[in-house]
Amino acid sequence: MFPVRAALAALVATTLAAGVGLGLEDSPPAPAPPVPTCAATGPYAPPPTDSVGTPAGLTLCPVRAALEIRTPGAVLDGLDLVGGVVVAAPDVVIRRSRITGDGSTPAGVRTVGDGAVRIEDSTVTGDFTDAAVDGPAWVAERIEITDVAADGARLGPGATLRNSWLHDFRARPDREIDAVTLAGGDTGDVLVEANRVTLGRGPGLGSAVLVDPAVDARHQSEEREPLRKGPVLVRGNELGGGEYTLLQDPGGGDASGATVRITGNRFHRDAAAATVRIRGGAHLADNVFVDGGEVRR
Repeated sequence: MFPVRAALAALVATTLAAGVGLGLEDSPPAPAPPVPTCAATGPYAPPPTDSVGTPAGLTLCPVRAALEIRTPGAVLDGLDLVGGVVVAAPDVVIRRSRITGDGSTPAGVRTVGDGAVRIEDSTVTGDFTDAAVDGPAWVAERIEITDVAADGARLGPGATLRNSWLHDFRARPDREIDAVTLAGGDTGDVLVEANRVTLGRGPGLGSAVLVDPAVDARHQSEEREPLRKGPVLVRGNELGGGEYTLLQDPGGGDASGATVRITGNRFHRDAAAATVRIRGGAHLADNVFVDGGEVRR
């Protein structure tokens, strides 16, 4: 009987390991990792209206790890994070924080899957392999992106960058970088409004604003159901630097199914090649140089 019992025990062990026939194949997924908090920062209070980036004088709590947020509605407040944040849940908020890249993460903040995030009153800096902020379905207000050796903000479908400051980028030897890269949205509008964007100029620095249909193709591949094309709006910004301060690549705009409108912006005269180069169907209106004069194609 002993060999029979031993064989039966081995069969049960194998079944348990495989989760077969016992309902284990339907076991719930592992719980979401805890969301770090920082009591030292104190209760949230809106910063002054002219504030950009992490408010001065706050006590932040150090976090030395890359985070993946899978808790809907999670709030990250008052963190001094080295690494990056992947947002895989809806309605996440990141505020009053500083995110410093150490080269180990693709982005300071990236949305994936059904992730959606609001980033406010925060600074993103340091080294990332792709961009400081990247992905669809995010809104950033009053953020600072500075001293970054990567693209600044990559706006996918449904992304908004408003009232923010992007400056002092560092060129890299392996590829050209751009301060703001955007494309027509398949699930919502793309808006860049009331920002200050200064890329600088020199080898490895591309455009302060790049309208690039390849970005749309990249986000289309992330298994989001395409619903509609939304407009791309670039309005009321102060823009400077780059080979071309504003560049629309071939295939952007009308060719990708999105309407691109570039209106009411103020440009510096510091582009290496030209202030604006439009090779698509974008609509330009009411754009001027900071020292006077109309900006034309």
